[in-house]
Amino acid sequence: MPSVVYLCEYGTIYGGENSMLSGLAELKARGFEVAVACPPDSPLAAQVVSLGFAHRPVVWTDESGRRKPLEVLRDELRQHTADWQVDLVHANSLSVARILGPVERPAGSKFVGHLRDIIKLNRRVVADISRLDEIYCVSTATRDFHLAQGLSAENSCVLHNGIDLAKFSPPAERPDRLPLRLVYIGQLVMRKGVDVLLEGVRLAIAQGADVTLDLYGECHSAKQEAQHYLADLHRSGQTGELAGRVGFRGRTDDAATVLRQADVLVHAARQEPWGRVLLEAAACGLPIVATAVGGTREMFPAGECLLVPPDDPPGIAAALGKLSASYALRKKLGLQARQRMEQLGVSGYADKLVARYQNVLRSPAK
Repeated sequence: MPSVVYLCEYGTIYGGENSMLSGLAELKARGFEVAVACPPDSPLAAQVVSLGFAHRPVVWTDESGRRKPLEVLRDELRQHTADWQVDLVHANSLSVARILGPVERPAGSKFVGHLRDIIKLNRRVVADISRLDEIYCVSTATRDFHLAQGLSAENSCVLHNGIDLAKFSPPAERPDRLPLRLVYIGQLVMRKGVDVLLEGVRLAIAQGADVTLDLYGECHSAKQEAQHYLADLHRSGQTGELAGRVGFRGRTDDAATVLRQADVLVHAARQEPWGRVLLEAAACGLPIVATAVGGTREMFPAGECLLVPPDDPPGIAAALGKLSASYALRKKLGLQARQRMEQLGVSGYADKLVARYQNVLRSPAK
């Protein structure tokens, strides 16, 4: 039985972790022994154990909470991977892929990694990642961006994350109602364009759309800039046309229920390699307004959602106006979104991932 350990730097659960978790049972069903290495006493560790998979503790920070020096982490990973004696170690994020790439492999082990971010990298980081045996980019947009920075073309490929079509499924019927219930799920940070989203909703209301907006998410950064941004969001959501129509609901661990109860998902990200919440919303048959950035255009190549340019509140307002005025359009887009997701189910994703794993296990050692 081939074995794989997923390597995660953080113990929190967001898009990348949810994508990983959704595929664990599928890998097990295909004959893999699966474990997850992440910080102990964390939400991710608890979730892994609750799902019936082995947890391998890895501590990335020192006693003060600061990340350990790069060479210390690599030396510790060299020892961990030797102790694990597995066929594959899979770095679940760009930052972990960078750390793992140059680590000496134990005999018989291969190292692979996921790139889930579109961010500028220096040459050393790109070179470190390129030393992995194989690199999985979540979208063509993600791979093209990193290829332009010097990422190895030879050992990188596109592997679109899939979605659990049973867990995320449409309700029996979405009512034709007003006000229209808009929802956002994600981090309350600048790169997600939440400020643009609020302004777009404000304009839509000013132009006659009868809508409300619930925002589900948090901001974990303690940086002053991030906290000022969050405070500005709360002020904007409580004034003018938005007063009484915007709710900050905090984190949700039940996105499926939230999405089934909503009427429209609005996502104004300034960059989005392959948005997990977009997959979830589309699988729930929810009409979507999203920005035409990163992998979102690949996800919805044939008009399955309303795409607008980034940083364009009037574009968001216009799209919301169309949806508010037409129940038929909402039903049509919701059906098309679900049909598109049926091409991106987690089972198909697992088949492709297993094929990649088998290929890399057969390849010569680096």
